[in-house]
Amino acid sequence: MKEMIYKYRILFIIGFVLLFLFGRNILIHRFSSESWQKYPEKRVDMVDDLLSKYELMGMTQEEVISLLGQSTDTEYFKTENNMVYYLGPERGLISIDSEWLVLEVQKNQITKVNILRD
Repeated sequence: MKEMIYKYRILFIIGFVLLFLFGRNILIHRFSSESWQKYPEKRVDMVDDLLSKYELMGMTQEEVISLLGQSTDTEYFKTENNMVYYLGPERGLISIDSEWLVLEVQKNQITKVNILRD
């Protein structure tokens, strides 16, 4: 009987630890405008949630700025007709490059959404 209780305790502890780790991971990857603007180096963790929750294509530049803040001051991928947001180090085991959210703008509307690496 003691062995059975011991096994259940071990399983409970393992389950609790897994729930804590995966639950924390889900919260970290949730998009919020506040976190996006406050922690630019963590955007790479939030971008998938952002794109699943918001249809950026068709939004106006003002709507995007209201949601994401001003675009990153950079020359990477910058053209006259786009908005560029730094996401952070590229995902993967070896992060050599950075990832960027590049939004093309035509007539004050987002017409294309890309995630690019430098």
